[in-house]
Amino acid sequence: MTFDAFGSVVRFADPVVLALLFVVPALAWIALARERRSGGALLFSSLSLIPGRRRGWRTRLRPALIILRALALVLLIAALARPQVVRASEISAEGIDIAIVLDVSGSMTTPGFGRNGATKLAAVKRVVTEFVGGLRNDRAGLVIFGSDALLLSPLTLDHKALQELTAPIESGRLVGGATAIGMGLATGLNVLRESTARSKVAILLTDGENNVGQITPADAAKAARLIGVRVYTIGAILRSEVQRGSVPVNEAELRDMAESTGGQYFAATDETALKRIYDDIAQLERTRIGVRTEYAAYEDVMLPFLLAGALVLVLEMLFGLTLLRRTP
Repeated sequence: MTFDAFGSVVRFADPVVLALLFVVPALAWIALARERRSGGALLFSSLSLIPGRRRGWRTRLRPALIILRALALVLLIAALARPQVVRASEISAEGIDIAIVLDVSGSMTTPGFGRNGATKLAAVKRVVTEFVGGLRNDRAGLVIFGSDALLLSPLTLDHKALQELTAPIESGRLVGGATAIGMGLATGLNVLRESTARSKVAILLTDGENNVGQITPADAAKAARLIGVRVYTIGAILRSEVQRGSVPVNEAELRDMAESTGGQYFAATDETALKRIYDDIAQLERTRIGVRTEYAAYEDVMLPFLLAGALVLVLEMLFGLTLLRRTP
């Protein structure tokens, strides 16, 4: 038997004992009936000898003793039923393994994408750093690509270290200035190849078309499908490029790559939109794997009920022997 109380789940380990609560009203009714019938009496030759015949406050308050006695019984019965607080915690059913694949080709130095006119790469690094900082039980790895692809970090739960690796990334410094999307995704898949996680995801961001590399984007997407990796692709496109109709990204190709693996394609026109996209992807994956509620522990709270019942019973006895004592 469980119920919610003050935001916590409370249960009784022995709920059968609570059946005794039905006896309490009957006992209280019998005690009140006896209180009305029986009263102390003194013999006087004339009622005129008694100055006032109104009931005193002590007489009027005596039924409160019965209420206290009933309350004490309720508390003691509740204690006998062994009340327990259930400590519940909602946890992810399983962590997500994520390969973050970033284009660092020469075009990523184009300004006007981030805050205060920051370049695409500067904005992407800020968003990825924040995204990684929001991970909890999820492992993440980092791959950058230009003309070639380079693994900067395998899957890790050390999100702080991953953030530190993201900060110094520069365009073309280690991987050249062209755009090898297929190679970038293939390297990201190597990060996830040995993963046994229920959800394996590659998030690939680029601002250009594949123009170099031995592996085509389509072949890399086929490999992702074979090993059960969902690919989410993001096109980093300036608003001015959209307005001019000169979008440098092959959106149809990126959409095909994503949808063929069960993922989605997103277009980001600024830093704010990019942050929202990463958050949406994380939410999609968490919804996919679901959550479960685990009740970690049961904490007995019988003692407070027992002490409260005993205290009320002692108060009832004290009032009955002092302020509300029957005379004679």
